[in-house]
This record gives sequence, C-alpha cells and structure tokens, in this order.
Amino acid sequence: MRLLSLILTASLLAGSAATGATPVKPAPHTATPARKPAAIPARPAAIPATLSDSPEITQMRQGFRFAFPIYEMMRTRAGQLAKARAFGLPNAVNFILPKTSLADASSREVTTPNNDTLYGSAWLDLAGGPVTLTIPALPGRYNSAALMAVTTDVTTILGTRTGGQGGRYTLVGPGFSGPAPAGTELIRSASNDAWLLIRVLVNGPDDLAAASAALGQFTLESSADHKPPVPTAAEVPMAPDAPTFLAIVNEALARDPDLAAKASDFKAIGIGAGWDTLSPGAQKLWTRSLPLLRAELKGGLADAGDVVDGWSYPKFAVGNYGDDNDLRAEVALGGLGALPRVEAMYLSARTDKTGAALEGSKAYSVRIPANLPVGGFWSLTMYQQEPDGRLFFVPNDLNRFAVGDRSPQLRSDRDGSYEIFVQASKPSGERVVNWLPAPKGKFVLVFRGYLPRAELLDGSFRLPPVVTSELIP
Repeated sequence: MRLLSLILTASLLAGSAATGATPVKPAPHTATPARKPAAIPARPAAIPATLSDSPEITQMRQGFRFAFPIYEMMRTRAGQLAKARAFGLPNAVNFILPKTSLADASSREVTTPNNDTLYGSAWLDLAGGPVTLTIPALPGRYNSAALMAVTTDVTTILGTRTGGQGGRYTLVGPGFSGPAPAGTELIRSASNDAWLLIRVLVNGPDDLAAASAALGQFTLESSADHKPPVPTAAEVPMAPDAPTFLAIVNEALARDPDLAAKASDFKAIGIGAGWDTLSPGAQKLWTRSLPLLRAELKGGLADAGDVVDGWSYPKFAVGNYGDDNDLRAEVALGGLGALPRVEAMYLSARTDKTGAALEGSKAYSVRIPANLPVGGFWSLTMYQQEPDGRLFFVPNDLNRFAVGDRSPQLRSDRDGSYEIFVQASKPSGERVVNWLPAPKGKFVLVFRGYLPRAELLDGSFRLPPVVTSELIP
C-alpha cells in the first residue's frame, strides 16, 4: 500500500513524496461497461451568436444552470478516478488521493488552483454506509476538510475552523438513520455522492516535507461490507455534446433520490428523464443551445460578485447556494470547490483602477496593506484565462504563480504594506523579489484571505485598486 501511495503521489498527482496515509483499500470489482450515448443529431449549419429569452430557452437555461455544477463535479471525479485506475487502483472511491506538491502551470484538473496548500481529494459514496474521517491535530498550521455535495454546496468544514485539535467524524448520506459510532461526531452530507477536499497550508519552500507529512495523517475508513460501485469507464469531456451532458447528469441524479426530486421541474427538457424522452425539436434545441449556454458563464467568479475599485467581492451565497443556480453555475466554471466566505474570501480583478482590462503589455502595481483582516493567511495569485473562461497558472521562468504572507522573498515598505509589481518581463535589480509574473495577454488576479475577519466580511475593509505603473526594465 505504501508503494501504491508513492506511485499515486509521484505520478498520478504530481507529488514528490509519499504521505504515509493509510487509506481504505476498495474491494475489487469488475469495471462496468462504458455508457453508450444516444445517437447525436446532426449539428445545424450555423449556431446563433446569442440565445433569445424565449420561454423555451429560458427553461433550458434554468435547467442547464442547475445541471452544470453537477456535471463539473462528475467530470472532475471521473478524471481523478480514471488516473487512479491507470496506476493500479481500480476503484478509488472512499480513498484519499494526496497531492504532495504545490500546484504549478501543469495543474489543469480543477480551475483556479491555489499555490498555497497541498490537497487531499476523496470522492465518497455514502449510499452504502458511513465513512469515518480522522483529522490530525495541527495547531498552528491552517488546514481544512470541506465536505461538498455533488451540487457543489459545502456541507461542513472541519480543521482549523473547528479548533485545529483534530478528531474522528462519521460521514453519512442524507438517508442515514442511527447514532454515530462511539468516539465520533456525525456529519451528514446533502447527497450520497460527495467530494471531500482537504487543504493543508505550506509555510514556505522549506516546509513542504512537513506539510506533506501532515496531509498524510488524514485517513478514511469504511466497513468491510461497504463496497462502492465501480465508477463508469465512460469519458466525461470538458465540452460535451448534449446527449453526453444529460447522460452524465442523469447518472448522478439516479444515485440520489433527494437530488432527483429537486430536478423534477426540468424533466420536460430531459434532466432527470433522459435524451430519448425528448422530441426531435427539443433535441435539436439542446444541440444548438448547449455551447452558448456554457459561454454565458464565461465570466465565472468575476461575474459572481460585486465590483468595488476593480475587485470583485464574492456574494454571501458562495459555497452555500440555496436556490441560486445562476451563482452556483458561475462559480462551478470559474472556481469549482470554492469555500464559503466565512472560510475564505476570493477577490478577483480583471481591470485596473480606470476600468481597463489587465494585460501583459502594461505594468501594474498592487498595494497590499499591512495588518490585513485575516486570521489564516493571504495570497495574491496570477492566472491566465482560457477561451472557455477557466483560470490556470501562467508559465514563467521563476515558476512563481503567487505571492503571500509566507513568501520569503517579499519585502515590505516601512509601514508594513507590500507593493507587488505585475508585468510580463522580469525586472532587474532588487524589485524582482516583489515581482508577480504576468502573461503577454489578458490576465486575472485573485486575492485569497483565509479565515477572514469581520472587516473583510462586512465590507468595511477594501483592497486598493490595481494601478498602472512604469515598466521596470
């Protein structure tokens, strides 16, 4: 098992060392046959540039925004489990997949990755019974274990927020009845399929080994008769055709009656019903509209907040969306796995003080004030935006993707604030220590503040705007 963990960490998840975790070995199964999607109708000769607000399109838009976050969760799940299968783990459900290296420009599994924490990712099947999570005591090191429903809602967050002293927790599905086993606390997920995403802070380059060891102390256990089904072998593409989109979403709905009930309003357009239940006209409308419905979400996180001085501040419902499927879908595209505001504030900037788009042909200055109102840590990260709106790191000679309060090279001004220089070319001289490399084209800056204090949460504290500056040669 240690060898398998090492292979997974080094190759599957681009890690650098085994974590020492003792995950539960899934029972062996025979892979289920790949799904055979329904025949795909021919695409129309031309796709309209924009979608109307007709009653048919409005209903389809509402259904798509309900379903898209579920699809993105299933796509991310399928990608990680497929890599695990390729490295000898046929069914990595209820298994912590550790990533013991910080994300870099090659990290493309989840949009808007951070360069601050190590990750442990576990895809849970709670329909077959409880799963027990053990969290180590990590005082002084930020850590969180966020349990997310397949809809992307965060059910609970354990770790530093709950005292940092660790504990044992019994994770159950929405239909579970009965008490928690002795010595554990019962945590109920909002869906049977769930994502447990663990974050462990790395306090600088020399701390990576210690942070990896800390991540390895998170473990999962399940009973011997809890045998989760083998995930489908079918590919879950980033940009699916309409039959595949509905098939993947309906597969998730079929495993969760409570979630399927929430989709009842959309059965007429195939969500919770299936592609073959639709009329030829409805199938044609899906085929024509799906790429444009997806394109409407392109703004992602920036469109999911209130903009002040060029910074987009997240709405209160991020992470716990309720009936706000518009916000849920926008965040699923631009920041899948985003934590609620009380745990982390994600501020994004696409423009400077004047409202002009940020781009690598110019130079900028970002002032980070002293004594930021955060109880955890802060970072400022650079992203390039893909054509579909997803955000990923910018390759650069220094492999520097973010700066923050743990960056050993940063130099502060006399008042304790930091001036960050943002430009595409490397500055000469001592100011290179505060340089955040930018791409040559348009880019997005994201500020993260973990465990934000009241001033950040209530809006009485605002980040200064990004301003243009002279290029540092």
